Amino acid sequence: MALLSMAFNVLGPFSLVGAAFWVWMLYDCLKNSRQGSHNWVWILLFLNVLGAALYFVICWMPNHPNVLPVSNFTNRWRLRDALWQAEAEVKNIGKAHQYIKLGDIHYQMGNREKAAIAYDQALEKEPENIKALWGAACIAMDCKQLQVAKVHLQTLVRSQPEFAYGDASMVYGQTLFQIGDLDGAKAHLQTHLKQWSHPQGHLLLAQIQQQQGQIAEARDTLETMIVKIKSSTPFQYRKNRRFVNQGEKLLKRMGNKAAA
Repeated sequence: MALLSMAFNVLGPFSLVGAAFWVWMLYDCLKNSRQGSHNWVWILLFLNVLGAALYFVICWMPNHPNVLPVSNFTNRWRLRDALWQAEAEVKNIGKAHQYIKLGDIHYQMGNREKAAIAYDQALEKEPENIKALWGAACIAMDCKQLQVAKVHLQTLVRSQPEFAYGDASMVYGQTLFQIGDLDGAKAHLQTHLKQWSHPQGHLLLAQIQQQQGQIAEARDTLETMIVKIKSSTPFQYRKNRRFVNQGEKLLKRMGNKAAA
């Protein structure tokens, strides 16, 4: 009995930690459901903590490269074979598509300089290749080279404004704002929001309108965003709730300044 009691005292906390870890991984799997995720649900259900450990290493860590230092190592190991194949395709075929593929892999592995070189080589072959422009713009933004990012994004948006469900268009508006082109950013965001109702777009437009003294327009932009989010599905509301909070805080500040 004494041995059983000792074993329980030792293993009890570990069992609770294991159960909590399993629930966390199962929740993440269900929350980020996508093609193939049902297989992981079954793995988690049948293998329990072992399945959770597999999901953590194979799925969770690559999607959170900045959380744990070991994530980059895991990502590099996972993409090693893909990198070798991409390098071989560049040497054997060497078209824009192959350079884009190589750039994407380097970018996922954190090799920004090599990724930038690959994207630039793709653009030399096809100057208006959408994927190469997007990759080069992402690298430029990571490196705080906003003017370079602006040029790539401008070409991309002019050619295919709907790329990545409007994300590239949204980022272009943010880039214009960051380099201080408020009029250009405002004009672009007003056009952008007619097609894509990105909450961050409404927030950014409201900030520009506020800075330019258009308080009534800024309030209307924020109120429109808040109403749209609150009237969306529960999932979309939870996903965008932070924008509601930010919008309400900004409205409150505007009200306080008006009262003063």
